[in-house]
Amino acid sequence: MNDFPFHVLALGLKDRPGAVHSVAEVFSGRGLQMEAIQSTADNLNPDGHASALILFRSSPDRASLVARVLRRLSSVSRAELLTPDDPRLVESVLISNTGIASPEGISITPINARTALAAGSFAAMQAWLTSGEAPARLGAVRLDLVSAD
Repeated sequence: MNDFPFHVLALGLKDRPGAVHSVAEVFSGRGLQMEAIQSTADNLNPDGHASALILFRSSPDRASLVARVLRRLSSVSRAELLTPDDPRLVESVLISNTGIASPEGISITPINARTALAAGSFAAMQAWLTSGEAPARLGAVRLDLVSAD
């Protein structure tokens, strides 16, 4: 499956028990693995809606099928299939503050003497984090969908 490209699903969820479970069943029923899932309850989201971002690998046809199936679930209010080069996707991670120069397309913001936040496009961050040139990661990688404004 690692030969398949990454896809990202941006979901609007009804904030109720079992919503994420029903989404996970769609993936497992089609033999797909969620590489990462990030969800936020409606009371924590600024726009007042529950949401989830799911990163997964699959063929484009299977990714489209999963998005269509998810749109039919009563617990899903929105399912938008994104490509990793979508400019609204921003990846970030806490890293060791080593004072290294910021690679092209990535901003590094020092937080304190030991910690910095690196953020950039999904493609730029993935290339940097897998290159062996990035400092030690101090936390989980986070994927966010930001407004195009």
